[in-house]
Order: sequence, then structure tokens, then C-alpha cells
Amino acid sequence: MKAGKTTHFVIRKARPEDFSQLMELETGSFSCERLSPRRMHHWLEAPNGILLVAVAADATRHVLGYCLAFTRSDSTVARAYSLAISPAARGKGLGRLLMEGMAKASKRKGCTAVRLEVAKNNTIAITLYEKLNYSTYMSLPEYYEDGQDAWRMQKPLN
Repeated sequence: MKAGKTTHFVIRKARPEDFSQLMELETGSFSCERLSPRRMHHWLEAPNGILLVAVAADATRHVLGYCLAFTRSDSTVARAYSLAISPAARGKGLGRLLMEGMAKASKRKGCTAVRLEVAKNNTIAITLYEKLNYSTYMSLPEYYEDGQDAWRMQKPLN
């Protein structure tokens, strides 16, 4: 993908054939708190999972990003668990579109809000979430396995 070139893509539900590309994104995006191959397989099939991908609309159909959320039968709050965008596709609005798609899917499943955690030093993600109307409501000291602090944020689904 060339910088400066308009990229076309499709947001859709992840499929089993996306697995290897999802794992590449996972290992390339996170140094800790990674989804294991077993958990990624689980979320591809789980009825309470919302796993969306952004796929290049060209002949490659390459997975450029993904968003994972899940719901619980005893809660009306969906949990946005992971968002990863390939380095070559960052800054093109994929994160926003994936998060908006996940919120719509959560609402269709009966959820009234989406909750997430984000590292306090991840200013790019925090800025995105704030633009999407997420509010910070809790500090989580040493939340991540590498000792980083996090914010818990939530967005109502109106």
C-alpha cells in the first residue's frame, strides 16, 4: 500500500479464512496482552463475539485491521476488547469505522453501552475513543501485564 494513495476497503464480519492474517495483526500490534491462536479461533466462532475486519477492496482482500468485542447474557454492556490496524493502513479512518461497526453490532445484540480499557499512554487510541463519545470514568493502576496503567472508558449506545 502506497502512502498518499486512497485505499478502498470493506468492513465485514471476520471469517475463519482470515485467521492467519488476524494473528499477524495481533503479533505485530501488541507486545503483551496478545490473543492466543486458541482465543482468536474461539472469537471467530463465538456467538457472543463481535469480530469485524477491514479488508482491502482490491484483489488481495488483505486484512488491514480488526476490532473485537464481546457481550454477556447477564449484562447490557458490550466490552470492546481489541482494536488493531496494520501500520500501512493507519491514519485512513479504519479504526473509527471498525469501532462504529462494533457499536452498531453491539446495539443489535441488545447492548445499551460499550466499555473498554486503554493504556494511559496510548494517546492516539484515547483521542479516537473521545471522538467516538467514549468517556473516561475509572483509572486502573498497573492494569496491563507489563505494568502500564489504563483508563476505563464507556460510551452509551443511543
